[in-house]
Amino acid sequence: MNNFFIRIYAGLMLAVVVVGLLSYGAVHLLNKHRSVEYREKMARGTFYLTALSLERQDSTEKQNAHLQFLSRLLGADIFLMAAEEVPFSGAKRRYLDKGRVLVQVRPEGGMADIYYHLPDTDIYLRTAMDKVSEQQARATALLLLEELQHFSRSQWHRELERIQEQFGYKIGLENSGEIYLDPEQRQRLLQREVVLALDEGGRRDKSTVMVYALAGGGQVLVLGPLSLFDWMPLPLLIGVVLWGLIAMGLAAYVLSRPLQLRLAELDSVVRRVGSGDLEARVENLKQDALSQLGSTINGMTKHIQRLIQSQQEMVRAVSHELRTPVARLRFGIDMLAETEDKHQRLTQLEELDTDIEQLNQLIDEILTFARLEQGSPSLRVEVVVVKELLQRLLHLLSPRESEINLVDNTQWHKLGPEHWRVWVDEKYLARLLQNLITNALRYAQQQVAVSYECRQGDAIFCVDDDGPGIPEAVREKIFEPFARLDQSRHRSSGGYGLGLSIVKRIAQWHGGAVTITDSPLGGARFVVRIPIKPNTTHVLGDVAVR
Repeated sequence: MNNFFIRIYAGLMLAVVVVGLLSYGAVHLLNKHRSVEYREKMARGTFYLTALSLERQDSTEKQNAHLQFLSRLLGADIFLMAAEEVPFSGAKRRYLDKGRVLVQVRPEGGMADIYYHLPDTDIYLRTAMDKVSEQQARATALLLLEELQHFSRSQWHRELERIQEQFGYKIGLENSGEIYLDPEQRQRLLQREVVLALDEGGRRDKSTVMVYALAGGGQVLVLGPLSLFDWMPLPLLIGVVLWGLIAMGLAAYVLSRPLQLRLAELDSVVRRVGSGDLEARVENLKQDALSQLGSTINGMTKHIQRLIQSQQEMVRAVSHELRTPVARLRFGIDMLAETEDKHQRLTQLEELDTDIEQLNQLIDEILTFARLEQGSPSLRVEVVVVKELLQRLLHLLSPRESEINLVDNTQWHKLGPEHWRVWVDEKYLARLLQNLITNALRYAQQQVAVSYECRQGDAIFCVDDDGPGIPEAVREKIFEPFARLDQSRHRSSGGYGLGLSIVKRIAQWHGGAVTITDSPLGGARFVVRIPIKPNTTHVLGDVAVR
């Protein structure tokens, strides 16, 4: 599953990077807007007081002089502009005409131009600031004190309530004894300084500033709390987290959806196979782990289908093959019951014994084939000396009352003893060679030759005969169970059609194969090629060394 792991892991990492970049970009853009709103909120009251202070100047000279004083007070140059000099119109101009402060952040960042419309005039104020500083906070307090001096003390609270509408933070008057200041701050306050007190509240992003200025009569002008700009407030943080979770969920869904569909397809195919539809196959196989699983399911289904077909064919063929010897046995028993002559009875018993032996041979062939066909026979692999095995088989199978000559054409002197050893299951290899030799003897005219050689790590066995040969068109078919070129099932030498099927299965389970070619003797040549050393991919079961 490494392929899927890499795909999902890489996809999630890419999603994390993309979501992170998008989140950063969105927060950056949102904070630019929030920063402008923050500056407008903090500057509105200050510029309103500035405008009031300028309006009270009764001459242009005094107004210009006072403008310079206010510039020094705020720590930023303040300019007066005519309406036609304002560099924008439309919605922004209407926004200013409503008595709002307009903040225009410069493209290079940092500095911002601040505009304010003097009420009932065609004059606009403009200044440039990079941030809200302590100097502006002190200047605002001083401007408030200056504005209050134009009213009696009894009117201060009412006037502050009116001015409060122009401020984005709280302003008011408190008794000097009710405010908490340390001795140094209180001393500075009594000296008529504007005092700033920072309350960090345990977190830097939650810090606030209080501004205090002595108003007289035992009262203190209090501005604040003025909150510092929070780049990541809780609502924004929650929004970013929720967006990240939703985006990652969508990414995980997109990445896992193909896997889910593929698994659903595999599940559907397995269910169809389980319900008996052996034609079901997994389609759209690719180069990944699930496709490997799909290929395995397809192979399993094909194997099951082949086993069922083979079982059906075997049942039909076995029932046909068993009918003949069973019929002969029944006929022989009936004849034996009716025969009184002792010599005829002995002859009948010998024929019955022959039929029983043929029936035993058929059953043995069927059991061997079924054992090899079941899927994973237990092969006991051991080192076998091929020369000794062939000599035993040739001695056992050489015809006693036939003109057919069975010979060993192996050039043992050229091979050398070190090449006589092969890692195989001796019982099954002997059965393979025995079936091939028996088949060759069945169709040979005068000679059957057996040979062995080593080539490229493979043991190669050849069995030749000088019989009629096998047409190329049917060479693959004769390895099918119960398939025979000789259609006469009553011929004693016809066999049962399982011998070559067993040969093919034994070769396959040893990791080899069997093929048919034309023999130099004029008949057929059966060539079996199996690895000299065991291949654990093909050879299953116990391994022993002799």
